[in-house]
Amino acid sequence: MALLGPELLVLLILLIILLRPKTITEIGKGLGRLVGEFKRGGSEEKRRKLVKVAEDLGINPKGKSEEELLEEIRRKLFA
Repeated sequence: MALLGPELLVLLILLIILLRPKTITEIGKGLGRLVGEFKRGGSEEKRRKLVKVAEDLGINPKGKSEEELLEEIRRKLFA
């Protein structure tokens, strides 16, 4: 059964009373940090894979952005 307006409002009020606003903000901050770390981890893995492909193709990845690496990989593959 889906919670609708009044039921959801009552649950939110109970959560605020039981958990206290400070606890709720701490939970929110923790979730924000977790999401940030997850995003950073994904971009680091993407960079690692790009560098591996570039090195396998004989491209020097040092000092190049992801976009520059992608462009060089495309040129090398489709040349």
